Amino acid sequence: MIRELYQKGWTQTAIAKETGFDRKTIRKYLKGDKLPERKVSEKKRKSKLDPYKSYLLQRIQEGTTNCVVLFEEIQAMGYTGKMMI
Repeated sequence: MIRELYQKGWTQTAIAKETGFDRKTIRKYLKGDKLPERKVSEKKRKSKLDPYKSYLLQRIQEGTTNCVVLFEEIQAMGYTGKMMI
């Protein structure tokens, strides 16, 4: 696909925007034979809200959608984060 776009006259910058790869990666691919693999981060960053998600989902299913009320409830349970994530 990258080679096809390049042969159609697309610039490396335009191809990078279209594919999501960095411009330097596009250049490297055009010089080489195969497309470099995307690096995928295996570690998912934990959220301060993770311990409270099941509680929050339960409260929302019960009909409580007021964020201030939910925030105060999880603060009473030990949540130390801010209201905005």
